[in-house]
Amino acid sequence: MNPNDLQGSSAQSQHAAPGTTAAAAPPAPPPLDEDQASIVREEEELLARVREHLASLPPVKPPPKSDYDEQLLSLRDQIASARLEDVPALVQQMERVTGIAAQRNAHVVEPVDPKSPYFGHLRLREKGKPDRDVLIGKTTHVDAKAGVRIVDWRHAPVSQIYYRYEEGTDYEETFGEREVEGTILARRTVTIDDSELLRISAPQATLVRGVSGAWRSLDVRAASLAGGQGVAIRPEDMREMAGRSGALGTGAAFHAREDRHLPEIAALLDPRQFELISKPDTGIVVIQGGAGSGKTTIGVHRMAFLAYNGGRRFTADKMLVIVGSPALRAYISEVLPALNLPGIGVETYAEWARSTRIKTFPWLEAPVEENTPSVVTRYKTHPAMLRLFERRAREVLEEGSLRRDARGVLYFWADVLSDRDRVLEAFAEINDPEFGIDQVKRAWRWCADRCPAVLDLDPGDRVERKAAAADEPEVSEEEQKRQQGVDGRDGSDRDDRATLDPEDDSLLLRAYQLLRGDLKKGKQPLLYEHLFVDEAQDLAPVDLSVLMHVVNQPRSITLAGDTAQRLFMDSGFRDWRQTLDELGLSRVDVEPLRIAYRSTREVMEFARAVLGPLADPTPPVAPRSGAPVEHHHFPSQGAAAAFLADAIRPLLQREPRATLAVLARHPEQADVYYDALRMAEIPHLRRIRSYEFAFRPGVEVTEIRQVKGLEYDYVVLVDVNAATYPSDDESRHLLHIGATRAAHQLWVVSSGAPSTLLPSWLD
Repeated sequence: MNPNDLQGSSAQSQHAAPGTTAAAAPPAPPPLDEDQASIVREEEELLARVREHLASLPPVKPPPKSDYDEQLLSLRDQIASARLEDVPALVQQMERVTGIAAQRNAHVVEPVDPKSPYFGHLRLREKGKPDRDVLIGKTTHVDAKAGVRIVDWRHAPVSQIYYRYEEGTDYEETFGEREVEGTILARRTVTIDDSELLRISAPQATLVRGVSGAWRSLDVRAASLAGGQGVAIRPEDMREMAGRSGALGTGAAFHAREDRHLPEIAALLDPRQFELISKPDTGIVVIQGGAGSGKTTIGVHRMAFLAYNGGRRFTADKMLVIVGSPALRAYISEVLPALNLPGIGVETYAEWARSTRIKTFPWLEAPVEENTPSVVTRYKTHPAMLRLFERRAREVLEEGSLRRDARGVLYFWADVLSDRDRVLEAFAEINDPEFGIDQVKRAWRWCADRCPAVLDLDPGDRVERKAAAADEPEVSEEEQKRQQGVDGRDGSDRDDRATLDPEDDSLLLRAYQLLRGDLKKGKQPLLYEHLFVDEAQDLAPVDLSVLMHVVNQPRSITLAGDTAQRLFMDSGFRDWRQTLDELGLSRVDVEPLRIAYRSTREVMEFARAVLGPLADPTPPVAPRSGAPVEHHHFPSQGAAAAFLADAIRPLLQREPRATLAVLARHPEQADVYYDALRMAEIPHLRRIRSYEFAFRPGVEVTEIRQVKGLEYDYVVLVDVNAATYPSDDESRHLLHIGATRAAHQLWVVSSGAPSTLLPSWLD
């Protein structure tokens, strides 16, 4: 294949790089046909009527605010700590305040913004009634006499019709106690900016208004996302979109590139996404969705939805986002302020757990082991260990045999991990064929060797124990064993075995919760009102258990993940159903997302093929078709890098806003390609070593593990060799993750014997 074939559509090749000769101007677009012109006239007349009506309204004075939300939260806290005889009166008062607050909220609406009053238009016909136009916007204003009906997409019942039905279909919905039936005569998405109609999306055509004021119809290719440059969404795109609509976008927003008039993003939610976003504010929503299906979009949309409808319960400081990587943390952090959600904490789980553990055990100055054996990781994250911690905590609390301060929690942690008989019994109950008794014993020896050394890191407690022993020489055998450490040593020597494994952060926090209750933030409980966990498939059941218990009752949680994108094979997460069972959530449904918005059909077929037996039996639906996936084989890395340089240089000249990722499995491989491309003087070239992504046009060379959750216009997977990607589950997941970062085009490059995971049809 010619290297010049790494390119976007012909429309994109019209962009000339600085210093080059610009391409000839494209021919003038054909005039609108009669049906298209009629649509434009209808929408312009409707907007004119709405503008005229809004201009005639008197200024709206905001009603005085009351602190009902604060009263409800205060009453809830009082009920939690009140005497039993005081609870009924407090509950009655809480019900009364709730009723008053609900009545207040039902009558308070924001005024309509005349510069962008609505983004959706429905024309409905119901039996026995005249046809009516309903406009979907960000607030509600209904004046039937003036023929203006604008409803809020976030809570107006009629907005469900907009998201669930297509033009020309019959609908049947229940609004309160009223059954509504009818036909959708028209369903259109419009872009209105500074009171001007700029874009109309209808089943018949996508119509845009040019700089001269003339309207034109986008051709089918432009409207169906066929370009390369700018196909992938970046934070600045999301901020601009969110700033206009108060919500994040999905893959359906890509077609805005062609005309530069960004539509309201809330208009682009598909029915399934809207259903999940608007679920009740209490409960647990679990989303299984493939790459590019909108999991992150749903999570942040749902927070915006709750913040709007939930009053002061869901303020930014009372919500937490846990993500899978620093790259996704940076990505979401740049977007949230545009959703009117500044101040929400966005952290990776490892960061959050480490900082919380240090605050909970400030005196435990233990270094963290950097080379924990895989068998120990599996041991500590295994569901059997979570069960054992919970069982032993119940026994200890019933017996009253262990001090319940933070130091007692540390002894509990050490005792559970190194109690050989109980450990073997717990793992035998589960009988995991992938983690046998021999492996359990190896991991137990690691813990039995190191846990006593960690206990000895507390010199103050050692002095306290020695003083107590001097005053009371007669102590029980059990107490002597506790004082001497789990393995019988006297604990007077501090050695290099006194380290914690990364997985111990979760185990210590869960032990604290089991024995002492809520984690603390200063003197107050560390509790959130809503938790959104993205990439949940990379967390262990014990990690999720810790997070579940930092959310206030009644719990409001969104969990999103994709079992096909697991990065950590030792995390203890096998599938959603098993994990939910381990967490005591057997009745929680898993909500599937089937539409893959990011990648083309060709890319998704390749990604599914490399998963092989790990693929979901139901394939995703990819609406877009694009360039075929290409496999290029070379005898060496040098030849492959030279070929890529020859392909990338003209690509960036034609498409200066394109993003391209060169993805390797190992850092050493990424270094080779980066050095070669740098010598070839590829512009805007960046070597990403530790998640320092720029989120701007250019070429980024990095490892697949670092790009989880991100997307690029073009992706090149390098050194897809048999030695680098053997036929194992981890290799399948990595290739799937790397491939699905591509929004437009994917190349696969091998510099040795190709991996046997590559589908045969690729050659």
